Amino acid sequence: MMSGLFIAGAADQMARSNRAQSAGERASRTAAEVRSKNEALQCDVEKLFMITEALWSLLKLEHGYADEDLGRMIQDIDLRDGKLDGKVAKQPNPSCPECDRTLMGKHPVCLYCGTSVALDPFER
Repeated sequence: MMSGLFIAGAADQMARSNRAQSAGERASRTAAEVRSKNEALQCDVEKLFMITEALWSLLKLEHGYADEDLGRMIQDIDLRDGKLDGKVAKQPNPSCPECDRTLMGKHPVCLYCGTSVALDPFER
């Protein structure tokens, strides 16, 4: 009887140990995935900085804009929501030009009447 209890206790301890090990392995895999996604996002941001700098350089060179022009435009965009906080204001979903119902998400077609709608490329 005692040996049966001992074996049951040992089996329970092994099962808990295996569950803990599995949870640790899952956490390790998740952390590796998050690190990988973070690195990919950092690369995307760096690429966007480079593209933005190149486009701004072209605008200055070809059209004579100054850095002050860019600064004013950034501030104007930032102030659209009335707050100078470094964030772009969220806009409500636009209405369908045909049936005047609110468009859902980023669908380029009205779900109610089927009208194709040109969406703002900078909409978030």
